[in-house]
Amino acid sequence: MTREAAVETSRDRVREEARISAAKPLTLYRLFWLFLIAGVVGDFIEVAFWLLTRGELISRSSLVYGPFSLVWGLGAVLLTLAFHRMDDQSAARVVLAGAVLGGAYEYICSWIQEVLFGACFWDYRHLPFNLNGRVNLVFCLFWGVAALVWVRAAYPALCLFIDRVPRRRGRRMVRAAALFLTCSTVLSAAALWRMDQRRQEVPAGGGVSRFLDEAYPDRWLKDRYPNMGILDEIGW
Repeated sequence: MTREAAVETSRDRVREEARISAAKPLTLYRLFWLFLIAGVVGDFIEVAFWLLTRGELISRSSLVYGPFSLVWGLGAVLLTLAFHRMDDQSAARVVLAGAVLGGAYEYICSWIQEVLFGACFWDYRHLPFNLNGRVNLVFCLFWGVAALVWVRAAYPALCLFIDRVPRRRGRRMVRAAALFLTCSTVLSAAALWRMDQRRQEVPAGGGVSRFLDEAYPDRWLKDRYPNMGILDEIGW
C-alpha cells in the first residue's frame, strides 16, 4: 500500500469513527463539552477577527473572568439540538433553517441584554437589511453557513474528540469548568446589573452593591466590554 493510500485509509477510518460518535444519543455531558469548546473557540475567533479587520486587540469575552463567549457557546448547543439529526438533509435546507434560527437567536440575545442591563453588545444599524439593529441579512447568512459546517464537519469531529477523552478525567474537567463558568456568569450579570443601577442613580443598598461598585466600576467594565453600548448613549 502506498503512503497516499494509507493516509486516505486512515482518513476514512477517522470519518467513520466521527460519524458513529455523532450518531450516539445526546447527553448533558456531551452538550456541556460542546458549549465549553464553542464558547472558548468563539471568543478567540472574535478577538482574531477584530484584530485582522480593525487592528485592535480587545476583549470579546461575555464574562468578567475567562475567555468565553456565551453567545457562541449557547449557539453551539442550539445548533446541536436543532440540526444534529439533519446530516442527511440538503445543504440549501440546512443553510436556510440555520439562517432563520440563528437570526431569531441573535435577536433574542440582544433583546435580553437590553432588558436586563440597559446595554447592547452589538449594533448593526449601520449595515443594510438590519432589523432594529439587532440582526442583519449578512450575519443571518453566516448563521446558515455555520449550521451547515456544524452539521457536516464540526459536530462529528467534536463528538469524536469528546468520546476520546477518558470519561473519569472528562467528568472532573466538566465539573471544574461548570463551577468556574457559573461563578463568572453570576458575577458578570451582577456587575452589569449594578452598572445599570448606577446609570439610573440608584445608590448602593448593601454590602454586595458596594462591593460591585468598588470592584467593577464603569471604567473597568467598559474596558472589559469595549464594544458595549449604553442604550441612552447610543440613541436606542
